[in-house]
Amino acid sequence: MSEPIRLIILCSWGATSSQLAKKVKEAADKRGIELTADAGGTGEFKKKADQYNVALLEPQVRHLKKEMEKIAEEHGIPLEIVDQRAFALMDGDKVLDQVLTMMKGRREP
Repeated sequence: MSEPIRLIILCSWGATSSQLAKKVKEAADKRGIELTADAGGTGEFKKKADQYNVALLEPQVRHLKKEMEKIAEEHGIPLEIVDQRAFALMDGDKVLDQVLTMMKGRREP
């Protein structure tokens, strides 16, 4: 993958998402994948979307998916809900696999 992955994990407040972002970053480092992972609230995504090339939505804010998808589409960013099991287990490797799959399907701008 030529460009580094710039991931944002969205939730309502940022507490669990920052923990998960850290785990995904650790998994990427172990595999030698260039990735930055940030955590953010859904509210700030509107202002910061252009800084990322992939976005994940935590299961507890799935009701905001349509609204977040609109923003993601405007910026050409794939957006999915974090795999529920991987989220529950804070499994950075499984979430990283999800991100890599999403990036494969992404159209280059």
